[in-house]
Amino acid sequence: MGMRELANHIIAVGKTHSLPVTNLQLQKVMFFALGMHLRRSDIDDLAIETYDIPFDKWQYGPVVESIYYRFNHLKDKDITKDFQGIYQDEYSGWDQMIAQLLQIDVFELVRVSHDMPSWADNEQDILSRNFVESYTLDEIHKDFTR
Repeated sequence: MGMRELANHIIAVGKTHSLPVTNLQLQKVMFFALGMHLRRSDIDDLAIETYDIPFDKWQYGPVVESIYYRFNHLKDKDITKDFQGIYQDEYSGWDQMIAQLLQIDVFELVRVSHDMPSWADNEQDILSRNFVESYTLDEIHKDFTR
């Protein structure tokens, strides 16, 4: 398990439920799905195994850069039109949450991520494109359990 597998799982869930998944949505849904899992289960083995590539703090919130660039060529188009995704049984308990997150306006998810202390406390540096440390699992956990 890892962030790539989570991304593939989200695409598969979107495809199964006929919900479009843009690159920006994929990034935010990965972040919120992991965060909501942390809220529910604390920092458990699944969270530790999943968080193998950290989110960076970007202008539009948390982004796993390598996954972002994997789909960047699609711009704001629906990833599920070109990719099936790969369903991961380990994340099956997240399916309902993922489907719900995919139905929320992506800019609302961006706004909520900006209100969280781990992004808000670094806003000036992020917007100035200064170096900012990536999200730690502890930071994400604190953001979702405040």
